[in-house]
Amino acid sequence: MRRIDQEEAKSLPAWKKGLVISLAFSIAAALFVFFAHFEEDTLTNLLQLRAEFLLLALIAVFFLGIIEGFRIKLLAASLGHGQRISLADGVRVFLATFFFAAVTPFAAGEWPAHIVALHRSGLSLGEASAVTITRAFLTKLIFTMAAFIFLLFYREQSLPAYLYKIFLYAIFISFFMSLIFFFLLWRPVYLESLLHKIDSISWLASLLAKSNRGQRAVFFLKNEVKKFSFTAGGLNRRKAGILIVIIFLTIIYWICFFSIAPILLLGLNTTVPFFKSFTWQFVIQIVLPYIPIPGGSGVVELSLAGLFKYFVPSSVLGLFIIAWRFFTYYILLFFGGLAALGYLKL
Repeated sequence: MRRIDQEEAKSLPAWKKGLVISLAFSIAAALFVFFAHFEEDTLTNLLQLRAEFLLLALIAVFFLGIIEGFRIKLLAASLGHGQRISLADGVRVFLATFFFAAVTPFAAGEWPAHIVALHRSGLSLGEASAVTITRAFLTKLIFTMAAFIFLLFYREQSLPAYLYKIFLYAIFISFFMSLIFFFLLWRPVYLESLLHKIDSISWLASLLAKSNRGQRAVFFLKNEVKKFSFTAGGLNRRKAGILIVIIFLTIIYWICFFSIAPILLLGLNTTVPFFKSFTWQFVIQIVLPYIPIPGGSGVVELSLAGLFKYFVPSSVLGLFIIAWRFFTYYILLFFGGLAALGYLKL
């Protein structure tokens, strides 16, 4: 019986294993913070919880999906051959992308999930890839600029040594990736040139030419690269107004996300410096993709508790971490899982 259970465990898809690991680490870390800071006033704070702020936090989570869904819809409509997706499709793409990013190490499943979800919504793989890179570029660009501002004005702020090192590493990688994304979007024709150079390798060309499958694969790849090139070039052809709107939506999304923490603290009858709250959450979010544990689980909870303990009462801290993770992670993970299952069944 034990052997059968072990074989079944080994046969689990990678995303299911990632989901189990992510939830296990997250719940364990949240409970650790809760019991480590459990005091006599903790139950009193829980009983005095203000439900209207929980509702407001829930509304903020709802708007996260709407804002990001609209940004994806706008990107798809403005960059491609006029291919449009609905707002509902955009929200489903966002949720499925969030799910696979959260259950894979280093958020490795984010890009494939985003591309496949857009493809299932009607875009070609080339168009979906261009939209995905554009979305990633704008997010990386904004986060990189904000990170440099943080270093410029908040170098004196105390961060745990390990978190500060990861933060510096994340800034470097984010800046480097932004340059790569910008180059691909600014000069997408270089991808076609690269493909032609690979195709010019005699032994590889002859190997592919020997089978119908190889010829079809080459034709398909060339066709999708052309679509990617045309779609990515849409950034250069479109008016700056559209790009400004998309950047504005990106900023609004993160303001809405970072507002959830102070809203929850108000629900726990605790006032918090809004700007400092935004800053510490920003630090966590920029290092999150570089944590090997799916969803950054465990590290995120402990790091956030270590940062917020300076202005959040100890009796409230554990409740806050559980509530924050619930609204910013578990809810989106649940609905993201539903959206992902819908794409997997197609």
